Amino acid sequence: MNMAAIYAGIPLTLVMTALWALASCIVTGLCYAASPKRLRVWTAVLLWVCGLAIVLSAAWHCLILGVYAAKGWLFVEGTVKTAVPVMLLSHLSYILFARPQLRAIRMMAADEAMVNLQAKASHPRFVIPVYAAGAASGLNALSTIFSQPVLPGFMEIMQWPALLLIILFIPFAVIRRRYQAMLNCQFLIKPIGERLLTAAASVTLSLLMAGAGVGSAALLERNASLLPEASDMMNHHEVDEGGGVPTALTALHTHDAHHGHANGVEVAALTGDISAPADVRFELTAQKQSVTLTSGAIVEAWTYNGELAPQLRVKQGEMVEVRLVNKDIEKGVTIHWHGYNVPNAMDGVPGMTQNIVRPGEDFTYKFRADQAGTYWFHSHQQASEQVGKGLFGSLLVDPLRETEETDSELVVIQHTWRTSQGQLKAFGNEDQKQFKQVEPGNKIKLRIINTDHQSQKYRLQGTDYRITSIDGMQILEPEPLENQTSFRIASGGRYDVTFTMPDHPVQLLTGGSSGAGGPSILFHTGIPPEHSELGEESREFDLAEYGKPLANDLTSAAAFDREFTMIMGNRLGFYNGQLRFLWTINGKVHPYTPMFAVKEGDKVKTTFVNRSLAEHPIHLHGHHMTVLKKNGREVKAPWQTDTLNVLPGESYEVAFLADNPGMWMDHCHNLDHAATGMILHLMYDHVLPSYEVGMRSGNLPD
Repeated sequence: MNMAAIYAGIPLTLVMTALWALASCIVTGLCYAASPKRLRVWTAVLLWVCGLAIVLSAAWHCLILGVYAAKGWLFVEGTVKTAVPVMLLSHLSYILFARPQLRAIRMMAADEAMVNLQAKASHPRFVIPVYAAGAASGLNALSTIFSQPVLPGFMEIMQWPALLLIILFIPFAVIRRRYQAMLNCQFLIKPIGERLLTAAASVTLSLLMAGAGVGSAALLERNASLLPEASDMMNHHEVDEGGGVPTALTALHTHDAHHGHANGVEVAALTGDISAPADVRFELTAQKQSVTLTSGAIVEAWTYNGELAPQLRVKQGEMVEVRLVNKDIEKGVTIHWHGYNVPNAMDGVPGMTQNIVRPGEDFTYKFRADQAGTYWFHSHQQASEQVGKGLFGSLLVDPLRETEETDSELVVIQHTWRTSQGQLKAFGNEDQKQFKQVEPGNKIKLRIINTDHQSQKYRLQGTDYRITSIDGMQILEPEPLENQTSFRIASGGRYDVTFTMPDHPVQLLTGGSSGAGGPSILFHTGIPPEHSELGEESREFDLAEYGKPLANDLTSAAAFDREFTMIMGNRLGFYNGQLRFLWTINGKVHPYTPMFAVKEGDKVKTTFVNRSLAEHPIHLHGHHMTVLKKNGREVKAPWQTDTLNVLPGESYEVAFLADNPGMWMDHCHNLDHAATGMILHLMYDHVLPSYEVGMRSGNLPD
């Protein structure tokens, strides 16, 4: 509904603006009509044009009401606070003042003196409401396309009437002067060229005045958007405590308040208990490497150990030690353990939990592998670039006791590579169809990892299957899904999929029904077929209705200690001095996004609302979220996730237990969005920063 409203709202406001622009031209020229008859004809035309514009305005307001009824207040609050008042006032002024005058002029007797008709047609109370409706519609159209307001403050709300008054100031002065001339019998009908020049000058001057105001605001925004040379991650402009009891961060806005925590602990000290010797050790060397895909396409990759997507495999409960060495990545590297709830100091976020590892340096990560399941790791230093170039791999943690027996498994780690042959999708380095021979009756497990910036759709064609785990968390009693069912994995997400091999081929596909344009895997029992039959996709898997409902302290909670809201939007604006199309949280980008403050032990609920034009996979570090509601309704089967894909027009309510102290990123895992500020932080109130971000330190997380 929200996406339909946005896409319907754009043409509605544009057509409305065009109609009011036409009406403005007509109303400006009415007093120059050559005769009463012609004046009445143009008055009738004006009534029809304005009437159609009013109908479209009513349709737009109904659209807003429809979104409110279907989606709730958070999907419309910015528009209701900014655009709706200006639209209503301007259009009501036409209905109350201009329209009655129009009808009166149209109904005047044929022998009415022309000078009286001209005076009525040039009255500011008759002309200015038409201009106002046109200006308001134009502002609304620009806002709908470029800058939908989200949680606007008083100043942002007042910008709308202020801009409207600025735009109308010059036209009002010109119309008033013309009207006074008529009343004083000093009105002269000038040549049409001179009249057009006056009108153009009036419009240009109005736009220049409005542009000066907008330009001044843009210059202030540009300067405010410049990222500081150095800053610690507590240097936030807004602390949100979620309506709970005050935290130790209440005084954050006072100078150096964060140095005053009597019982504070620094991030660097939050290593967990790593006194035990390591059970398993790995070394990963970050280095540049030319890698050839199976098609022959060459990738100038940034890799760990010179290979694409290396695999680390450990046993649940083992103490894991990973030494990261940077050979030649000039901008520095880290390792973030995506979805793995390591102690904060091991989370691998530059400037927050460690400094970057520069060329020739090393850093050792150590943690106990308490969580079984499918995970992955990647650099978090300028992650949009570094993950894109290949600094990632898989982390597989086998459970102490297997709950499902499989005969074989396959790790399918999808990525889009920039190659000598253009952009190519691949499973690891396999960018063509793979063939795997499997005995009939064997049970196969696929660990599918999506490392791309966008969600990816998959299909397992040829047999029923089960999704047994999502983001490392087991699904309780998963039902079989028919082979026409597709499933979509968020950026950064992981699905474990199991199936029993039948006596005919089975194919894993990416993308739509044909699977064209992406890699695939064909499982066969002997000689691979020359052609594989592909059926039509029947439906897309909905996790909200799958498996046995999860039951934990969060699903049964009657109340939460803190409740936060994240509204995802988009607008044209500045980030670090550059004009960009921004993806925002609560109308802002980092470092102006709020910092969510919690106390250890809090039960925390967060509401995600996506009002933007794109999907946003929201990834919370250090915790798994329990999904409680989707689009305002309780999900039939709550589940746990670390990366929740929120599609345009969707809303979710999720909850987590604040049981892993630290300073944690909470961001969109479309890493291009994160790179332009779609980031906020979850902060435990007793934790202090140990590092800084910015050009001075070289720590540049996204």
